[in-house]
Amino acid sequence: MRPPFGVQTLAQLTATGIDRSTVQRRGRYTRLLPAIYATEQVTTLARCFAVTLWQPRAVLSHRTAAWLWRLTDEPDVVEATVPRAVSVGAQAPSWLRLYRRNLDRDARSSAWGMPVVTDARALLDCVAVLEGEEADRLVDAALDRTISRRAVEQRCARDAGTHGAPAARRQLREAATLADSEPERLLGRALARRGYRLPANTVRVVGYWPDLVDVRSRTLIEVDGLGPHSEPPTFRRDRRRQNALIAERWYVLRYAGADVMADVEGIADEIVSVLRRRRANRRG
Repeated sequence: MRPPFGVQTLAQLTATGIDRSTVQRRGRYTRLLPAIYATEQVTTLARCFAVTLWQPRAVLSHRTAAWLWRLTDEPDVVEATVPRAVSVGAQAPSWLRLYRRNLDRDARSSAWGMPVVTDARALLDCVAVLEGEEADRLVDAALDRTISRRAVEQRCARDAGTHGAPAARRQLREAATLADSEPERLLGRALARRGYRLPANTVRVVGYWPDLVDVRSRTLIEVDGLGPHSEPPTFRRDRRRQNALIAERWYVLRYAGADVMADVEGIADEIVSVLRRRRANRRG
């Protein structure tokens, strides 16, 4: 029977009658880790499985787990978590990064027949090691589309006081989920950073699904791309929609996607100024 991912231990190979010196000689077998060999082409999955053979208590985590849950692209480095008490001994190769941490039982799962952290745990692990826009994009793409926000919030609450917890809480506050375009996503995040988390494409108003909505001030924000909105049928439909919204006393702000990309912070400041004024007027 073919070994999983073409990876076997030295003991498994010699048990089949292969001489130990033959295994250790360069050529047919590729040494991945101490006493762990690949008998076929070395893939990322093969390396992942090799780690679990080398360290039986290891759990694949961080970007590797995110990849196994189809949240990110295939990583260059395999990442795994081992209990603090585990002694690794031999130095890990350049393609492997080990983290020492005692995982909760409910933070563990399995994928491809290998131990792996849950998708929510993987997302928070990635936030702790990624920076800036890379982390933002990952969270925005995964949250609510692939991973339950509630699951991430519960996981985040359990992590209170640990490394990476502040960054995770910030991501939950600022996440711009369900955006239909990159300008819309960036604008949603910029507004959330200012304390205005507006739902995107989920609130139906006068028969339409606006890009961003502030119900308290009865204000809609639309981010228009150059292509679709310049077509005659779409242009006319947008005009009819805007007239219907104004007739129902909704205030409409429209921005070109290119302008948002060029100055998202300035546009966010402008929108916040309008929202504050309209909220104050409605209270009055």
